[in-house]
Amino acid sequence: MTAALKRISQGWYAASIERYYSQPVLTARDHKHTMPPKSAITPKQILADLSQDVIGQDQALQDMSVAIYKHLIEHSSRNVLMIGNSGTGKTTIMRSVERFFTQTEGFEKYSTIIRINANLVADLASRGKQTNIVMDRLARQAANLLGEQANIESMKNHVSHGIVCVDEVDKIRSVVGGEPNVKGIVAQDSLLTLMENENVQVDLPYLEKGSWQSVTTTINTEQVFFVAGGAFEELYDQVYQRVTKKSGSDKFWRLEPRADGCLDRRFIFNLASHMTQEDIFHYGMSPQFLSRFDSVVMLADLSAPDLARIFSDTEGAIWPAAVDYFKHAGITLTISEEATYLIADLAAKKNRLGARALREVFGSIVKRLEFDPHATGLVREQQGQQLLEITREVVEAAQPPG
Repeated sequence: MTAALKRISQGWYAASIERYYSQPVLTARDHKHTMPPKSAITPKQILADLSQDVIGQDQALQDMSVAIYKHLIEHSSRNVLMIGNSGTGKTTIMRSVERFFTQTEGFEKYSTIIRINANLVADLASRGKQTNIVMDRLARQAANLLGEQANIESMKNHVSHGIVCVDEVDKIRSVVGGEPNVKGIVAQDSLLTLMENENVQVDLPYLEKGSWQSVTTTINTEQVFFVAGGAFEELYDQVYQRVTKKSGSDKFWRLEPRADGCLDRRFIFNLASHMTQEDIFHYGMSPQFLSRFDSVVMLADLSAPDLARIFSDTEGAIWPAAVDYFKHAGITLTISEEATYLIADLAAKKNRLGARALREVFGSIVKRLEFDPHATGLVREQQGQQLLEITREVVEAAQPPG
C-alpha cells in the first residue's frame, strides 16, 4: 500500500480505500471462454463469470445466475424483472448475460439474444404489430449468428431458446398520472402473449442452396428467456409515502463519518426493504404481466467503494478516457487516491443517479482543465514531462458552495 494511503485516517474512509485497492482490476473479455458442460455447470460458477463485468450488485447477480441456470436446464420458471435507480447496472447486467451466452463455448443454442426498448414495443403494439417485433428480431439475430448453417431446423432451435432483454420496461405502465395509458396496456399485453408459452407465427429466414428464403412457421415461446429492467422512478416516492404516512421519516436519517472526521447527516431509504408486489401493481404493472416474472430483482444503490472501482477500473471507465484526452495534449494526468475516493463519495450522495453521478461530479472538475490546462496553474514540469495531478484540494475547489 502506498505512503499516501498510510497517511489517511482510520475509520470508514481508510477501510473503504483498502477494500477498493484489494479488488481485482476488471478487464474486457473479447474471446470465447470455457465453462463446464451444461450438465455440470452450477449457479455459483455462472455468478463468478457475471461478476467479472458487474460491480456492487452481488444479490442481483445471484438471482440472475439462478435464472440463467434455469434457462440452461430448460426449467419453466426463469424470467427476471430488475428494478433499480438509473445508473445502478441494469443495462450492464443485460450485457453481461449477453456476453455469457455469446462468448461461452457450447452454449451456441442459447446465444440468440436481442435487446429492445419497451417504448418501441409500445409504439408498434399500439399500431397492431403486437408480437412480431420481438420474434422478428430474434429471427434476424439467429440468421446473423448462424450464417451458412441457417437451415429451418437450426433457426427454429435458436429462436425458440432466445433471450429477450427489455429495457425501460417501467415506461409501459398501464396508468400515468391516474389515467389509463393505452400504449402501456397494449404493450404489456403484447409481451404477455409471448411470455405465456404460446405458439406464435414467425417469418423465419433460412439459407437454401446459397440463397436466403423465408417461411412462416409456428414457434412455441416456452423456452424464450425474458429479462426486463427499469428505473421505476416514481415507485420510490410511492413506497416512501406509504411507509412514512404512519411512522414518519425520522428513522431514515443517519449520521455517517466523513474523511475529515466530521459527521454527515444522510437520508437512507432502502426501497427493497419496504416494497411489495402490490406497490408494483399500483405503479402500473398488471398482475398478469408481473406474474410472468419468476424473480423481481432489486438493484442496490452503489456505495462509494463501488463507484471508485467503476470510476477507474471498468470497461469504458471515465478516468482512463480522461487520461487519454490529456495525453494528446502532451500532459500526463494523475489523480491522488484521496481525490478518487472523494469523487466517489460525492457521487454516492446522488444515489438516484447511480454511476452516472460520477460523470456529473468529475465533469465539474475536469471541464475547466480540458479547455486550457496551463491556465489553471496546475500543470508542472518534472524531468521533461508535463504533469497534472488532480488532488483532494482540486476536487473540493470545483464543488459548488454549501
